[in-house]
Amino acid sequence: MIKRPRRVCKPLNRSDLKPNQLNANVQAAFQPIEDLRTGEIVGYEALARLMRGNQLLPPADFLSSLPQDAVTELFRTMLGQAVSLRQSLAGDGPGPYVSVNVEVPLVLADGFVDLLRDVLDQHAFSPHGAVVLELLEGHATPDYARMSERLQAIRALGIRIALDDIGSAYSSLINLRDLPVDIMKLDQSFARGLRQQPRDLHFVLSLQSLAHSIGKRLIVEGVETAEIRDALRVLGVDLGQGYGIARPMPGASVASWIAARPTVGMEMDRTPTSMLGAYAGHLRVVEACRTLMGQPLPVAWKDASKDPHACSIGVFFDKHDMHDTAFGCAHKRFHEVMALYEADPAGWHDGAEGFRQEMERALADPSQRFRCDAVAA
Repeated sequence: MIKRPRRVCKPLNRSDLKPNQLNANVQAAFQPIEDLRTGEIVGYEALARLMRGNQLLPPADFLSSLPQDAVTELFRTMLGQAVSLRQSLAGDGPGPYVSVNVEVPLVLADGFVDLLRDVLDQHAFSPHGAVVLELLEGHATPDYARMSERLQAIRALGIRIALDDIGSAYSSLINLRDLPVDIMKLDQSFARGLRQQPRDLHFVLSLQSLAHSIGKRLIVEGVETAEIRDALRVLGVDLGQGYGIARPMPGASVASWIAARPTVGMEMDRTPTSMLGAYAGHLRVVEACRTLMGQPLPVAWKDASKDPHACSIGVFFDKHDMHDTAFGCAHKRFHEVMALYEADPAGWHDGAEGFRQEMERALADPSQRFRCDAVAA
């Protein structure tokens, strides 16, 4: 798992964080959110940074020191900066959305909806879905009926709701079931360690399927490398966010970053460009076969299913001359039994598992240095 060095800072005093000082000292850094199917940037998350001398401190270094009135003012400041960025990028027309983190106690506080209206009125802005509030999952929701009513009032303003950090707290599934949420955000810890724990892609695939089945979109955070980005793209994940796409940047830098980014002219295909991407591709094939197994009528496979060079994984293996490796041979064996999921389910299972295990061995072998063709923007 990728670990970031943590600054060692002198503790902040509450007197240094008075509400009237936050407007001048808080700066939003915006991190792009990418549609992994097309490469289009569809949103920007506003991340709070506190200026202290010549340092910009992340929330972990100051948020816990804020008194409640300063937390409210911090949110107001961040929302205002986010709306200003959205207006500079697209005005009131279609374009990327901006999102701001908010704690559950603040959402439930008296006057919160009025605060939202006040900020929107100050900017003369009607969101129409272009503003998203990300509920921090670390806070339990004590009153689901009240919370649901409050979120409905927020959505009536044209603001969408995202449930942040899914997987980091016990209440995720209850919140998804009972609250009017539009977007699910998977905690970054799941994606960051995919190179070391590729089986976590099973969880991501299941969560993506859940999101689609209940009419929500999934954002996977922690997309730190081009290899992870490739695997999630092949897996069919909706949206990604992380250093492998772009680092957080000042609002003044967003327009120039967009201008310098390669133009996306067509939908990206699902051919893997890394071994982790090939692993993700195999998971999708296996899940598709299992779905077919549950159908009441048999599905006829074309002869192409027996050709290990015809699938997207085979195309990747062809490009890098991998068909004669141990995992390449396992890939061939799986194609030999792929169409036998009904006639010989045990043989199909052995073929599917054999290929997965060989790829896991290759990914875990430090002597194997697979180059990822995917290049982050």
